[in-house]
Amino acid sequence: MTFTSVNPHDPTDVLGEWQAAGPGEAQAAVGRAVSAAAVWRNVPASGRAKALSDAASALEQRSAEITSLVVREVGKPLSEARGEVARGVSILRYYAQAALLPDGEVIPAAAADQLLMARNVPVGVAALIAPWNFPVAIPLWKAAPSLAYGNATILKPSSSAAATALAVAEILGACLPTDVFQVVLGGAAAAGELIDHPDVAAVSFTGSSGVGRQISRRAADRGCRVQAEMGGQNPSVVLADADLDRAATAIAYASMGYAGQKCTATSRVIVERAV
Repeated sequence: MTFTSVNPHDPTDVLGEWQAAGPGEAQAAVGRAVSAAAVWRNVPASGRAKALSDAASALEQRSAEITSLVVREVGKPLSEARGEVARGVSILRYYAQAALLPDGEVIPAAAADQLLMARNVPVGVAALIAPWNFPVAIPLWKAAPSLAYGNATILKPSSSAAATALAVAEILGACLPTDVFQVVLGGAAAAGELIDHPDVAAVSFTGSSGVGRQISRRAADRGCRVQAEMGGQNPSVVLADADLDRAATAIAYASMGYAGQKCTATSRVIVERAV
C-alpha cells in the first residue's frame, strides 16, 4: 500500500509518495537494528557525543531547508517552524553532552575492602512512534537520548510527516554507523510490528490517550519498557491582580496558536472570581 504526504496549504503540492512498510519490512528493520546495536553500544561515550554534536551542526547548516519542509508538510507557521528546527539543534547538542555524564554509581558495600557498583547499559533497540505536529522536535526528543546512551533507534513517524522524518534521518544517518538510526514508514500496522517485536526492548509513543493506553498494554504484556506521552490539560491561571489584556492575549495564543494542534495547548482557564 502506498501513501502520500500533501501540503495542507496547497493540495497540489505533493511532498512524496511512499510504500507503507509491511510485516517483512518492519521485521527486517529490527533485524538490522539488532546488528547495529551490537556495534553502537561499544562506541565510547566520546564517540557517541561527537556523532550527536556533528548531527546538530549538520541540522543547523540545513535549517532553512528543513524549516521550509516543515511549513510545507505540516502547515506550521514559519516562525514556529524555524523555532522548532532550532530546538532540534539544541536537543542534539544537549544529549551530545549528556552522553559524557557518569553512567552509574558506587554503592556502599558490606565491607570496607569491597567495591559495589551499578552501571547503566543500553537496552538494545528502541522504537519511537511520533505524531505529525512537531515533526523535528518530538522525534529528536526521543531519538537523541536513545542514541546518546548507545541504543539503535527506529522511528515510525506520522504518515503526514514522512518527508520531514526522512530528511532528519538523512542528517542523522550521515553521522552514525549504518542502521543505528532507521525510519519505518506506514500506519498502525507498521507501528504494531515494532511494538510486538521481541527484539524491540523499549517503545516510546506520543499521541492520543486511547492509542497510548493500547500501546502501553501491548508492550507491557511482553515485558517491554514503554513510555507514553498523551497530552495534558494545560490550564492557564488568571489571578485577580493580573494584567487582563496581557492575560487574554497570552491565553488566545496558547489556546489557538498553530490552530491548537499542540499537546501543550491551553485547554481550560482558571480565573479568580474577582476578575
